[in-house]
Amino acid sequence: MPSFDKNPQTLVIKKDHLKVSGDGVFYTLQGEGSTMGSPACFLRLHLCNLQCSWCDTWYTWKKDTKEFWEESQDWTLEETKQKIEQAWGCVNPLVQKRVVVTGGEPLLQKNCIEKLMRMMPEWIFEIETNGTILPTDYMLEHCQFNCSPKLANSHNPELARIKSLVLQTLNKAHTSFKFVVSANSDLDEIENNFIKPFGLDIGKVIVMPQGQSTEEVAKNAQAVAEYTKKKGYRLLDRLHLTIWGAKRKT
Repeated sequence: MPSFDKNPQTLVIKKDHLKVSGDGVFYTLQGEGSTMGSPACFLRLHLCNLQCSWCDTWYTWKKDTKEFWEESQDWTLEETKQKIEQAWGCVNPLVQKRVVVTGGEPLLQKNCIEKLMRMMPEWIFEIETNGTILPTDYMLEHCQFNCSPKLANSHNPELARIKSLVLQTLNKAHTSFKFVVSANSDLDEIENNFIKPFGLDIGKVIVMPQGQSTEEVAKNAQAVAEYTKKKGYRLLDRLHLTIWGAKRKT
């Protein structure tokens, strides 16, 4: 079994620095959610407070992997800003610049993200979050949230993955709620455990088939399509998988 140095100092978040994953910053098309297809710079942060069984960014949180311990980087806010600006690849001046802060769980580093947002007021910010950590007031007013609450199929304990105050707060903000599904029972869970108890706006609900290949996504989409139509939810796939496959930095 390969060995590697599990140095806890690599997990310490330095003052006015972001703990960034090995993916760093990359320019691509938003592959999921309400802005699917939009050009965007992604900033992938390290660390997460959940451990989803089907997660495709396991290297940001899975502590028994070499990537988790060896890939993370510490960037100053100015360094982060410069890397995002340099990565932007759209030459059309009419297109609004967009940065998607993802992870891991970005809101573990929410104070530094807010500082970065204030440094880049001309950019649209999207923050991808699992819905368990409250954003700052500034974030709630100035960015879009792509919230992906976790269902039982993620194999996280319910107390860890469902935070009522966070979900109700995000519901009042500019938020879409994306649920990863693979069976009709997942759609019942969305209704019974999220929409009804927390009053989530059904117009903000998106269901996305679980899968790390186009074949798996298509199979799970077919499994839930008819029931999704009955429930009246919006069903979207994973565009980046269709275009590039299961590759990092896409």
